[in-house]
Amino acid sequence: MRHDISRSIFGARLQLWLSTATLAAVGIGSSALAQERPVPAPAPAPNDANAEGTIVVVGNRSRATTALESPVPIDVIDESQLATLGANSSLRDALGVLLPSFNSLTVSSSSWNSVARPAGLRGLGGSHVLVLVNGKRRHNSSLLNLSTGSVDQGANSVDIDLIPAAAIKRIEVLRDGAAAQYGSDAIAGVINIVLKDDDHGGTLTVNGGKRYSYRGNSDGRNIEAGGNIGFKLGPDGFVNIAASAKDNNHARRAIPATGAFYYPLANGQPDPRESRDKTVFTGGLPDLRALTILYNAELPLSPAATLYSSSTWSTREAIIGQNFRRPNSTNAVLSIYPDGYAPNYTLDENDFQILAGIKGEAGGWSWDLSSTYGENRSKNGSTESLNASLGDASPTQFWTFTAKFAQWTNNLDISKGVDIGLAEPLKISFGAEHRYERFQTIAGDPEAYANGLYQYPAGTPLAGRYATIGAQGAIVLTPEDAAKLSRNSYAAYVDLGINPVPRWFIGLAGRAEHYDDSAGDTLNGKFTTRYDFTDHFAIRGTISNGFRAPSLAQSAFAQTSNQYTTVNGVQTFITAKSVRPGTPIGDALGAKPLTPEKSFNLSAGFTYRLGTRFNLSVDAYQIKLDDRIAQTGYLTGAGVSAILVANGFDPNYSVRYFANAIDTRTRGVEAVANYLQPLGEDKSIRFTLGYNYNKTKITHVADNPPELAALNLTLFDRQAQGYIAGNLPRSKLILGQDLKLGNLQLNLRETRYAKVAFLGTTAATDQFYGAKWIADIDLSFQATRNINVAIGANNFFDTYPDKNTLPDTNGFPPYPAQSPFGFYGGYYYGRLSFSF
Repeated sequence: MRHDISRSIFGARLQLWLSTATLAAVGIGSSALAQERPVPAPAPAPNDANAEGTIVVVGNRSRATTALESPVPIDVIDESQLATLGANSSLRDALGVLLPSFNSLTVSSSSWNSVARPAGLRGLGGSHVLVLVNGKRRHNSSLLNLSTGSVDQGANSVDIDLIPAAAIKRIEVLRDGAAAQYGSDAIAGVINIVLKDDDHGGTLTVNGGKRYSYRGNSDGRNIEAGGNIGFKLGPDGFVNIAASAKDNNHARRAIPATGAFYYPLANGQPDPRESRDKTVFTGGLPDLRALTILYNAELPLSPAATLYSSSTWSTREAIIGQNFRRPNSTNAVLSIYPDGYAPNYTLDENDFQILAGIKGEAGGWSWDLSSTYGENRSKNGSTESLNASLGDASPTQFWTFTAKFAQWTNNLDISKGVDIGLAEPLKISFGAEHRYERFQTIAGDPEAYANGLYQYPAGTPLAGRYATIGAQGAIVLTPEDAAKLSRNSYAAYVDLGINPVPRWFIGLAGRAEHYDDSAGDTLNGKFTTRYDFTDHFAIRGTISNGFRAPSLAQSAFAQTSNQYTTVNGVQTFITAKSVRPGTPIGDALGAKPLTPEKSFNLSAGFTYRLGTRFNLSVDAYQIKLDDRIAQTGYLTGAGVSAILVANGFDPNYSVRYFANAIDTRTRGVEAVANYLQPLGEDKSIRFTLGYNYNKTKITHVADNPPELAALNLTLFDRQAQGYIAGNLPRSKLILGQDLKLGNLQLNLRETRYAKVAFLGTTAATDQFYGAKWIADIDLSFQATRNINVAIGANNFFDTYPDKNTLPDTNGFPPYPAQSPFGFYGGYYYGRLSFSF
């Protein structure tokens, strides 16, 4: 009931905002037509002839540079590219289809992981990518990635989907290690989101669509509206305000379950209800409502100083279906659900961040002083559920726990160019950073985790058996699981850039950082160089080391859940428990406090361009990551049961914890090419190519703790190793063709994902899924100077992954639980945009 009420309130807020936006659009449209302001031209692909002229902020403090002239590989994505992606309206999906090195998995129903989904660069996860907004660190989510099979288990990465596309001027993606410049997390790269800074005009876009038909039904209806508007702030300042709202319905790909659901009749005959349709799995893409508001502002105080500020506020609610609980199981209480039930996981999330700073110049030195605070809070629950161990007294909805994460970051950055008699000045940059982080989890309703010791009565088929403990379809925290911890980090850096000769650039960076928790001290460095042999051809390379401090969430999170997972090749219902070091169960199973991950990065490549028509960049890389944090396999057996019983828990739990479990080596190569061919006045075709080859190898597995060895258990089993080394496609190829014929524009994109593998505990249960091509199409027409209409389709040919070959009787989707392009088929959409 609580969730229904909050959902209604949220829906009213969303409907009010959409109505206001629509009314504003009418006024905006007529005003814009009168002014006849031209709509911005469609944006180029990353690193093409136009984008290469954009000065990028990320990657090198030592000199102003464009993406193609950078000593490190950088992609630039323009705002207009984000507008042509249909169902991929989230930033996570946009980067996934525009950048060959970016991986963004679509997962099956897995609590919040189908909302805040795992993503990353260069074969690593989101925890190894630093996210900046206007060059300032963005706070992390309170939601951990708990997806089985993910390369990024346990990380509470930054959720970039909470930044509205309507607010974005461009996205700069640095594909290189940068911990020596920016600190923790920047192992695989940096994503810098640059916000719009216009002091007039604006946009408003409304788009909507649905999924193709699946088994005779069409689902996945999405509606989204977003826009921005700019105003002058004083004579030379600006404030740009943006907002977005979305209303997404679920998409499900279940198949009929098999086997008996009900108890046989007294005469031994099947219950007549067995003849019903048994398409009962309700998981998939969630029902989701979201609203985000953002501003970006600057106010010059004098020629030497400027105030600036930005802020985001977001609210998001989701309902995610779970698997059916059969009435003839210990998960059911027939007096409450005589026909069985399918519980829902629920999420109620609020997020905000505010930045304020002042920058300027004094005595030839540029300086920037800033402070930013961000916080994410998620309230988790379950509806259409029960705790069977409470019997007839069980509630049917629960608040299961709340998680909070807060981050406060303060920066001072100073730089100056010093003439030392060379072709260009020596660029000196240095600065300091203080960061405070806090993570907290709060246990929910006692009924969600209580053991009511309900025993099925005599005369029933389950007579004498005890019911399953805990809220179904939920992640539950007990008071013992709850945690609250915080830490400070203090850092200082220096960044130098010099041109010994006009065509040769050398960059050196160093950073010292101290954490006041077990992460301790780190010292990181980076060497960067680029040599331009001609105006057309250059080589570049980097050497760096880096680190990632264990997230507070990885160090502290503990939980219990009732879930299905693959055990010996069969989908099996288990009760799983995650534990942490410093607890009786964790210590008894060998859990140790987490230490930082340490990286060593190598990168080398070249760039080539021919006039304004053609450019190409190719970069090879290697990332060695030691003491990588991952979740153990499920620990079970008589020894584990004895430990559980000794500590007052159900002996049937399967236990996991986070550990510095492995060392990995990731090798790959990336290529990005663009060619623009004019076809006459106001006519052209642009061809783009993006390619990534990526292979991760586990080079070492941590020694088995003696506590596990004594129980004949393994810290990191074969299946867990497969999550790291095989679940991402080895290669990804993106081909794009953008045809412009006056007011008509056709964008085509074909993406090939290589095969993926999901390893089991034995070779007999391994699953392999073949390579697939995905085609996207977007056709837009500039009806007036201010109005653009478009239609299109993602996954135009309705391509699905290969089907599973392992047996399943529960009606789960017959596709891999995680896929680089999803398993929901095609999506068609329409879009209407106003510019003023």
